[in-house]
Amino acid sequence: MRWVIKTLQVLIIMLFFTACKKDNKAVVVIEQPLLDTIFCNTFEGIIPCPDCPGIESSIRIYKDSTISRTVYYQDKNELPTTKVGTWKLKDSVFTATFDREKLFFRIKDYNKILRVGSDLKEVKGEFADDYILHKNTKFKHQTIEGTYTVGDTINLYNKLKIKHLKNEKYNLEFTFYNKLDSLTNCKTNLNANLDKGNQLNAPLNNDGNLRIIFTKKEAHVLYENIQKDSVKFKCNDSLRSIPFQGSYKKTKSALL
Repeated sequence: MRWVIKTLQVLIIMLFFTACKKDNKAVVVIEQPLLDTIFCNTFEGIIPCPDCPGIESSIRIYKDSTISRTVYYQDKNELPTTKVGTWKLKDSVFTATFDREKLFFRIKDYNKILRVGSDLKEVKGEFADDYILHKNTKFKHQTIEGTYTVGDTINLYNKLKIKHLKNEKYNLEFTFYNKLDSLTNCKTNLNANLDKGNQLNAPLNNDGNLRIIFTKKEAHVLYENIQKDSVKFKCNDSLRSIPFQGSYKKTKSALL
């Protein structure tokens, strides 16, 4: 009988500590004002890269359970890529799904989101700051205004001038320079609108679109929903195909 009583006492103690352990598990509650701040802003940073100086990364999380992510591999001679996926929030971690890829982002505070691994643990040590995405500061039109160039800037190159008009409207002036054959030079203007991701969009012929994505020191021009060979620009009263796609380096800022 004593053996039975002792066994029951041990079981009760084990159940008590198990219940305490479960009760001590912290439940993270994200307040609505914090979520509203996240939904209204872009978070960006430079993630470590094994074979390049860094990966410029920006994410924008929307209320409708979608998320957009733009990445740019520095010095890789590649255009930035943007993917749209979906998210689920548990405790303080967004699980983002882009096709078959899953990424994890932990809410730190009103100004920071952390990129974490599949174990949901924060990176510690000297590289911890490299995995922080900071809330983008309030956008100023002057930050993207200015002159950008791509090419050798001696004989054959393109120049892009971006000028703010009013509200979200901009003028884009593209110039193609060929100093060895000046007859092929071309200058054309497009009207563009700034979207919520602070990217410029200009409608093209045949329902296509010219998009400009901005990174730390460059403006990346790409065509969407249209073959690049079919894009025509008005040059000297004629329509011509000009290779305006590419990554333009900023040479003169409107802030100077």
